[in-house]
Amino acid sequence: MENISVIIITRNRFKLLKTCLDSILNQKFNAHEIIVIDDGSTDKTKVIVKSLQKKYRNIKYFYQKHKGYSATRNLGLKKSTGDIIFFTDDDCIVEKEWFKKILNRFKEYPNVTAVGGSILPLTYSKISWASYILNFSSWYPQGKVRYVKDIPTTNIAYRKKFIGGMHFPNLPKNISYEDSLFNFELIKNGKKILFDPSIIVYHSVGNSEENFLKNQRRRGNDFLFCGYKIHGLLGILLIKIKFLNLFCPRLFLVWFRCIKTKKMFIKFIRCFPLILKGEFERGLTIVNEKH
Repeated sequence: MENISVIIITRNRFKLLKTCLDSILNQKFNAHEIIVIDDGSTDKTKVIVKSLQKKYRNIKYFYQKHKGYSATRNLGLKKSTGDIIFFTDDDCIVEKEWFKKILNRFKEYPNVTAVGGSILPLTYSKISWASYILNFSSWYPQGKVRYVKDIPTTNIAYRKKFIGGMHFPNLPKNISYEDSLFNFELIKNGKKILFDPSIIVYHSVGNSEENFLKNQRRRGNDFLFCGYKIHGLLGILLIKIKFLNLFCPRLFLVWFRCIKTKKMFIKFIRCFPLILKGEFERGLTIVNEKH
């Protein structure tokens, strides 16, 4: 069997990290190594990981001063030794057969570079669903196994020999989109990413409206800085004519995704005031920020 490396980046979320690690340690297959990259935590993160290391020798811990998403994921890649590199986040819980399902797809599709799956909210509040619908509804568990252009590092694994010496783009520490840009380069280079909707990871997106809106503003800033690049002509148009973002054009795409299933359609309707508010905050950020 091929060796498995799991990379989890974390910062000041030790309780969520512990739950995430428990779900990974509960897999039917043992990972060759579980790599925790601590991006400058000041809480009990190190204590939690060190306590787990006493029982699980495959857990590795690396600390760095706060450098952001890209640098932290790249350190994980540098430290990994496995044949298959799994990524998830510290605020996620992976299903019990996460390893098994992804490895089976790699066996079935030996030429794919990456395999990933669905993302669902961990809690079912209106705020959680609003955040999910705006940011992760592309990966709702529906449809057939298929090739896609992007899957977040919330739920994806890469065959290391196929990504070669690639690294996540060097972005400022407060900017994300690094995983989508990484996948964008893979696709440009003729690589394939396989999506299996039955492979599920549960993602905690919070229950605070303040944090929800703050996160949407951050995503608007990320889009303005670099995220537009993966959206082709539409992305360029929304950067060149910024005021268009005030009309929340993304909502048409989100709506189209949600009407495909009854459950998502109902969630969209129930959460629409929050969804509209969050998307407007994102658009307002794009209009007001300067880069």
